Amino acid sequence: MRFAHLSDSHLGTRQFGLMDRENDFYDVFAKNIDKIIEKDVDFVIHSGDVFDNNRPSTEALLAFQKALLRLNEEKIPVYAIAGNHDSILRKGAMPPLVLFKDLGLKLISPDNPAYREGGVLICGIPYVPSSQGDVLREKYNQLSRIADKYLKSILVSHQGIDKWMHEDTHEIELSEMPKNFDYYAMGHIHNYIEEDFGDGKLVYPGSMEIWRTSENNENYREHGKGFVVVDLSDKKTEIERVKIDLPRKFYNEVIDYNKFEERIPIIKKEIESLENKPMLDLSVVGGDFESAEVYEVIKKTLGDSVLNLRPSFKPDNVLTEEENINPDNILDPRTLLHIKVNDKYGKDAGNLSINLLDNLSIGRVDDAKIISDRYYSEHYHAEEENDSDLNQNTIKESEKIRESDSLDDYLDKNLDAADEEINDEDYSKSKQMSFDDF
Repeated sequence: MRFAHLSDSHLGTRQFGLMDRENDFYDVFAKNIDKIIEKDVDFVIHSGDVFDNNRPSTEALLAFQKALLRLNEEKIPVYAIAGNHDSILRKGAMPPLVLFKDLGLKLISPDNPAYREGGVLICGIPYVPSSQGDVLREKYNQLSRIADKYLKSILVSHQGIDKWMHEDTHEIELSEMPKNFDYYAMGHIHNYIEEDFGDGKLVYPGSMEIWRTSENNENYREHGKGFVVVDLSDKKTEIERVKIDLPRKFYNEVIDYNKFEERIPIIKKEIESLENKPMLDLSVVGGDFESAEVYEVIKKTLGDSVLNLRPSFKPDNVLTEEENINPDNILDPRTLLHIKVNDKYGKDAGNLSINLLDNLSIGRVDDAKIISDRYYSEHYHAEEENDSDLNQNTIKESEKIRESDSLDDYLDKNLDAADEEINDEDYSKSKQMSFDDF
């Protein structure tokens, strides 16, 4: 049995307010679907954040509908869970994914936490915030007990694990994950991660596009964006990474000001050779220069050749946080500003306050505006996400997760344990469980 696992498509993302970037996400998603069909898999798992917003646009809904219809034509079932971006934070509300159940989407939810595809158990739970960690662990344990009765089992989950996320942002620790599944179809982390865990493989396929510019990192350069094809036919789970070319290149260039005049024409030539206008993050460092003047040169030379230009500057005569903040000198206004802003709004805002102070104090008003615009473009999506997470943390467990003390009994009655080896005849059989049958 072979299946495709993808995640974090974030359909509807309009990065930096650019319609071109929204279309990029649709194009990449369609390319992933094309490649999945080419790979001739038995089914597909999407592990959360199909959409970037819990009220997706018509275009985003249409992009997902087209993908489902194409997969339906090829008789490839699709299983999915809701991620944090797909969840509607209102009692009794359902994620937008329910709109596609009539098109054959098999939604893994608190009401339908498990399915059987042939002799394989596919089970999971949609995104659960860290405030409901006890609920998440208990649901994992319930599904783990059922997995013991199956020859092959898959856990689908959209959660951040401590090993790969900051301690303040993860929802569960790796040591708390059940260890008896053959495959862990994870979502939420946008880097590609593949690791042996317990009895099987734990995989984050990563986001399908560069959702934040910080994803243009070493992990992306090594593993790219795309999905995985998983083979459960043998005793050992086999993983194939499938990379999908992105429609637009991301540049992250740092130029020493002493080589600025030499390097800019080279970048221009490189960029103009591309089929689509790229995204460009450009930092000029070192030397004694006026940031506003350098910005004008960059804008004039490269502005028309890129889709989005985000410059930053650090001349020698602009103070840096590391060089100038003395935590012991609490009477220093600069230090006090940084401490207060950092404590109330976080490190990024604290650094912003110092950068603005340093530039405004020496009359660099234009530079301060550039810094402010860059900060806004980087963080306005992040603030929306953080607000969403904060709201989720206020939802009571009874409102977010539908409890059932009889999950084990129900699954025992409705899903036959796989006592024998999986065969090709089983692959066409799919069965779901639902608490609605009580």
